[in-house]
Amino acid sequence: MDFNELPPDIYYQYNEMNFMEVNASICGQEGNLLFYTNGLYINDKLHHPMANGGDLNPGLYAFDMGDLGYILPQGALILKHGTIPHNYYLVHADLNYPTSQVGWHSSHLYYTHVDMELNNGLGKVVEKNKVVINDTLATGKITAVRHANGRDWWILFHKIAGANEYYRVLLNSYGLVNLGTDTTGFSIPQEGVGQSVFSPDGSIFARVNTISLSIGQYVDIFYFDRCTGLLSDHTQIHYDDNAYSAGIAISPNSRYLYVSSFLNLYQFDLQAADVAASKKKIATYDNFLDNGIPTQFYLTQLAPDGKIYINAPNGVRYLHVIHQPNLPYPECNVEQHAVHLPTRNAASMPNFPNYRLGPLDGSPCDTLGLDNIPIAKYRYDQDTADYLTVAFTDLSYYEPAVWSWDFGDNTTSQDASPVHTFPQDGSYEVCLTVSNLNGTNTYCRTLQIGTVVTQEALPKIEVTVFPNPCREGTNVILHHYLPRHASITLYSATGQRVMEHRLLTGWNSLPLEAVPPGMYFYEIREAGRKVKSGKLVRVE
Repeated sequence: MDFNELPPDIYYQYNEMNFMEVNASICGQEGNLLFYTNGLYINDKLHHPMANGGDLNPGLYAFDMGDLGYILPQGALILKHGTIPHNYYLVHADLNYPTSQVGWHSSHLYYTHVDMELNNGLGKVVEKNKVVINDTLATGKITAVRHANGRDWWILFHKIAGANEYYRVLLNSYGLVNLGTDTTGFSIPQEGVGQSVFSPDGSIFARVNTISLSIGQYVDIFYFDRCTGLLSDHTQIHYDDNAYSAGIAISPNSRYLYVSSFLNLYQFDLQAADVAASKKKIATYDNFLDNGIPTQFYLTQLAPDGKIYINAPNGVRYLHVIHQPNLPYPECNVEQHAVHLPTRNAASMPNFPNYRLGPLDGSPCDTLGLDNIPIAKYRYDQDTADYLTVAFTDLSYYEPAVWSWDFGDNTTSQDASPVHTFPQDGSYEVCLTVSNLNGTNTYCRTLQIGTVVTQEALPKIEVTVFPNPCREGTNVILHHYLPRHASITLYSATGQRVMEHRLLTGWNSLPLEAVPPGMYFYEIREAGRKVKSGKLVRVE
């Protein structure tokens, strides 16, 4: 999923690596792939096994996985060394079978060191399976956050259930340093399937554990000190959903906590006086099946487009999306099975920290002379009722303090995420300028809204329909164009109209559960004019 494009460009490339739950990758500053792992071995950017990159996480469990991919939620994470640009650290945990004394658990937190200057720029593993922690540990849930100095990284790793201890690991100029445990808050009765996350601003650390049908689920929320790596002010929320899987994410503005709980999605307000009492159920699984397989809720990830994506605990072709996570329910806008993937995804979700977090200005640890110089970015969504009305979502980072919008129609706004109605159809250059005491940055995009009267002036509309062939549904994507009234019409092979569906800018989900398998013809029209046609195959 390439978020350099809005909407994101999704494509697939076949290679030999299989993924289950462990999924970690790293790209360069321009988005060029460097390497990735499934927890068993590392592939380079050419999708070949990296030199010395095999045999990760030694032990019986890895042996039993064969080449399927390691099964451990958030079992690996890749971090860039702060002072040596070509050095990267893969932080990963093993998994051990239950014993008579303890259930599923990790015994080691490892690091594997990759030098990207070696092997003609394809990288080589120079240290592998180096032990950072050797203890009876929780299962997976590896996440990280920037140190307050804006360069180093904090990693927290929970001891086994029954303990209220968290190991603090710091990746600094010396490498990975184990600083021992921090004892704080309440324990949980046992460790289970779940996920952990830091808020985008680094001030909150949260975990969710789905333990068992008899014990229920636990959400643990802490304040986090980016200087010391210490936790405080623990809030523990216990509920019972009869859940088999769970995930957790925090909104871009660091206010709303989202918990996926197998059949339900919840929103908590982290600014509420009573966080537990702010709990709202924002979605319940709608019984949608992908070729007979349920698409419930599992792992979550806040993406660069400001949306939260949620996978399923099964091998399906769909992701759920929270479109406006900065807003309270129902404005947060949950859409189930919103993204149709071109292949099945076996419960894997890319695991990465917030690389767009800088130093904590003014803190005692802001000692390296790094400045938060803001970078401007935004996305836009077309209103379903008025095609001239557009909601702009600020995606800027590195601590913007002032926002200035120029909509290209002689109007402006100082809101961070304004809603604007354009006067008429046309082409508008919309620019966002963000600034703080350290600097200013501007980002512009040209928005083409609607059509004009004459056929000669009809703008070129780029449309993608995929996957094709498809099963329960497909995607129709209008790239960089906000239609006046666009629709797709599906016809049978004999020319009978089967269905019609309205289209807006960006991603459009076209449900086809009620359409019998077979070959169909489609036409996409904008304001009565045909802009694309083709064949669409629906298979069992």
